[in-house]
Order: sequence, then structure tokens, then C-alpha cells
Amino acid sequence: MNNKVPWFFSKKAFLLLWLPSLLITIGHYSTPASFTWLHDIFRRLYYLPIILGAFAFGLKGSFSVSTFASLVYLPHAFTHFFHHDPGQNIEKFLEILLYNIIAYIVGRLADREHQERIKQEAISAKLQESLDEVKLMEEQLIRSGRLQSLGELTAGLAHELKNPLASLLGATDIIADEIPESSDRRPMVEILKKELKRLTELLDNFLNFARPGTLQKSEFDVCDMLKEVVDLLAAQAAKQQIEVIYNCDIKHLNLQGDREKLKQLAVNLILNAVQAIPEAGRVEVGVRHKTRGIQEFIELLFTDDGPGIPSEIKEKIFNPFVTDKPQGTGLGLSIASRIVDQHQGYIEVENRKSGGAQFRVGIVKSNS
Repeated sequence: MNNKVPWFFSKKAFLLLWLPSLLITIGHYSTPASFTWLHDIFRRLYYLPIILGAFAFGLKGSFSVSTFASLVYLPHAFTHFFHHDPGQNIEKFLEILLYNIIAYIVGRLADREHQERIKQEAISAKLQESLDEVKLMEEQLIRSGRLQSLGELTAGLAHELKNPLASLLGATDIIADEIPESSDRRPMVEILKKELKRLTELLDNFLNFARPGTLQKSEFDVCDMLKEVVDLLAAQAAKQQIEVIYNCDIKHLNLQGDREKLKQLAVNLILNAVQAIPEAGRVEVGVRHKTRGIQEFIELLFTDDGPGIPSEIKEKIFNPFVTDKPQGTGLGLSIASRIVDQHQGYIEVENRKSGGAQFRVGIVKSNS
């Protein structure tokens, strides 16, 4: 049920149009005929609410007041109801005619100005969207160039380090075979093997970051992909008393992209959210349509109720090796950023007022 009050019954209309018109009419009717100069003033005071009606409500406002003024002035102008306006009949007739002519002119001008203002606001909004899009693209290009340069350096270092690490790991296996299980030195060898394997895995992560590879594009349902990731990680998160909630009620929401890479991106962002929550909490995964400028995106949302992103690293959170986790490498979000760059999309993070952070990933919507 619509309870909206019509404009002519609104408080604004009462204060600007009807109350001034009523006061002018009362003053006009109650002025004796001998006060000719007062009648001349009251007769012309009707132009004020007419003009105010145009500014406040456009043509409909000015014409409503001019009609009202014409009707209430007619008995006073041409009859002896209460006090008679002593002016000449031709002057009073022309005054009534001018009420309506002025109402039409100022009303049309006000409507045209209002329409022009709406157009200018729409143009301004589009320009702002374009500026935001250009700024986003500039940030992505800067980040992409920085990641590429760093990736090439990392790839070279990782490759050079993997060979001696492989030799060390092989030598450790040989030494382990020579040391009995009961020896006091056996735990030291196991620690050495464990740490060497951890370093090898870390170098593999560096290489994955440095060499993202080419995209294997195909069309797939993004909701199905996200549900698969949530089902995969829900049990692991539940061990930390964290609930992963999946919200996607849009059917056949197709993306044109590399399913496995975007799946890796979703895994990274969900794990990042789970690790950010110090105790029992929730992570929400959702999808929505998003328009930026003339481009249509499908936006993936990853929301947690953790402490949020520290302000000192928020602006560089997608840079490599930037992390607030003691055991983190700072590569998860960088890899996610590179995947997004490959898909010519965007990735953003925002701290929520209610607590926690929200990561937004936009991927260009499929045309089919």
C-alpha cells in the first residue's frame, strides 16, 4: 500500500504555496476600498507564491497557484463580496491573465532547468564511474607490472635454489637410512627432512606465483564452482569453529575463464578469511551482478567477521610478501591478484563497519 502524500498536500507545498496565498487573499479581502495602494500591492503579491511554486514543483506548482489565485481573486475583483477591489476592470482582468502567463513561463523554465540538472548529474555520475574505472585500471597496471618484474626475479632465484635443495634432500634421505630409529640423532634428521621439504614447497609456491601460466578458458557455472570450493573447505574450517556460508541463488550464472585458476583464487580467499578469524566466526561466500561503466561483471564476494585488514598494510595487501600472519608468506593474495589480472578483472578489499573484511573479485560476464 502506497501511503505517499500527494505533492499539493505536502508540508512544503503548504508552507510555500497555500499559506502565503491564503494570507494574501485574507489581507486583500479585508482591506477597505479606500486603500487603493494596498489593493495594488496585494494584487501583485500573488506572483510570489506562483514563482515559489515553479521553483519548488515546476509547471504543475506554478499553474496550481495561478489557478488558485485567479479563482479567489475573481469575486473580489468583479463583485462587491466583502470589500471590492477599486482598480479598473481592464487592469484586474490583465492581472489575472498575467498570473497564468507568468506561471506558464516560469514553470516551463523551472522544469527545463530541473531536467537539465538531472542530465548533468547523470553525466557527472558517468564521468565519476569512468574516472573510478580508469583509476582502478591504473592501479591494476601498476600492480601487474610490479608483480611481473618481481615474478621474473623470484623465478630465477627459486630455480637456482631448488637444485641444491633437491641435492640436500637426497643426501638427507641417505643419511637417514644410516641412522637407526633408536638413535638420539634420528629426530634431528627427521627435522632436517621436514624443513627441507617445507622449503621445497615454499619454492614451488614462488614458482607458481612467478609463472602463472596461460589461461585454459571455458564456460562454466560460477555458482557450481564456488559450492565445490565451499564443500571442500567447510570441514577444515569447522575444526576451528568457523562456519563457511554459501549464498548463490542465481541459476546458470556462467563465466568465461579458467575454472581451475578461479577455483584456486576462491580457495586462497576463503582460507585467508578463515585464518583471519581468531576464534569462532563465519565466512560468507556470495555472487552478484555488477556494472562498472559500460562493462558487466560477475562479482564474487568473500566476507568474514574477523578483525579486518590492518590500516598499515591495507593499501599494499596484494603486493607479494605482505602479510600480518606470523607464518604467512604473503603470496596467497598476490597469486589471487595475478589470476584476476589474467582475466582482466579487478580485486578489492574493504573493512566493514560491523567488523571483518570483504574481498570483491570482478570477472567479465560471459556474453552467451
